[in-house]
Amino acid sequence: MFQSVISRFAGACRTLAAGLAATVCAAVATSCADGAADKEEKAAEAAAEAFASCYFNYDFAGARPYCTESSLKWLSFAASNVTQTDLDVLKTQREGAECEADDIELTADTTAEAVLRVTNVMLADTLGRPGRIVDEAVFTVKLVRRSGRWLVRMEGLPQSGKRNRG
Repeated sequence: MFQSVISRFAGACRTLAAGLAATVCAAVATSCADGAADKEEKAAEAAAEAFASCYFNYDFAGARPYCTESSLKWLSFAASNVTQTDLDVLKTQREGAECEADDIELTADTTAEAVLRVTNVMLADTLGRPGRIVDEAVFTVKLVRRSGRWLVRMEGLPQSGKRNRG
């Protein structure tokens, strides 16, 4: 009888240990996955902010390394549409545009979307009127991960308050 109690006790301990081990493994796996997702979000955020800082300060050459190859035509287009009047408006500013990612959403393993808040930014006018400085504007950009790097994928020029579909 004593051996029967010990045997049941040992069986219960093994069951408890197996359950505890499974719980610990699941917690560690979840923690690692959360850590990897946090790391990817931070990397996507850094790329989006670096791109935005260059782009919205009209440093299109500086924005280039943060873009996909297919986005380069949009950078060239933006650069070719800057007028002397726009440059004059920019010269009157004491401070450049400042950019901060308000939200980063990993939409899949290799895609993300960033909502960028840009302050002290010049919004260019495509109808031949000079650009104007606004206190704040919000832009959404798409990012893709290529060869371990997050890059902005432009399917048009970023527009304030609108999603940059891509």
